[in-house]
Amino acid sequence: MASKNAKLNGNRMEVLGLVSIQLPGPWWWHGEDIEDVKAKGIIFRAFPDDDEEEPQDIAYLIIADVTGDTEEMNVALIDEDSAKDYDLYLHKEIKNKLPDEGMELIEWMSSELNEVEDLKILVTPYIVHDQGRERQNIALRMRVRESNLIIMGCFDIDLKDQLASPIFDAIRDFHILPLDAEV
Repeated sequence: MASKNAKLNGNRMEVLGLVSIQLPGPWWWHGEDIEDVKAKGIIFRAFPDDDEEEPQDIAYLIIADVTGDTEEMNVALIDEDSAKDYDLYLHKEIKNKLPDEGMELIEWMSSELNEVEDLKILVTPYIVHDQGRERQNIALRMRVRESNLIIMGCFDIDLKDQLASPIFDAIRDFHILPLDAEV
């Protein structure tokens, strides 16, 4: 997988020189760079390890610097009250934008602000209907150095027994890279 936004280092993918993440097995992962005015990063799509003619992804992980998106907040500056307000805003925006991507919001589970050491992380879980499938999404928003970063996991709910733990573990086990890391 050739990517300008991620590189393999041992068993972890380093993304944008900001964070690393380990892609869980036993699935086949395919990475696609995200290059947009509002977001730069990568989406890793998981495919079952079988021989379907046109396989559909069963899960994905996204790591994106969304500093260019003026609608994304600097999570380092929010508190519990502003997190609740931002959750209402995110709910409305995501609900309104999903149909443009062929999806529908099924269930919104309110965002929660977590503080780990000196890092604030806004965790937003929700379920969407996507191409005939229900999918669990969980997005972690944080500030890493000068970047507003989103780490997001998504998986087919029909396969939750196989996918939930590995995807949740992958997004929880991200590592912030030292300042001198490069892609």
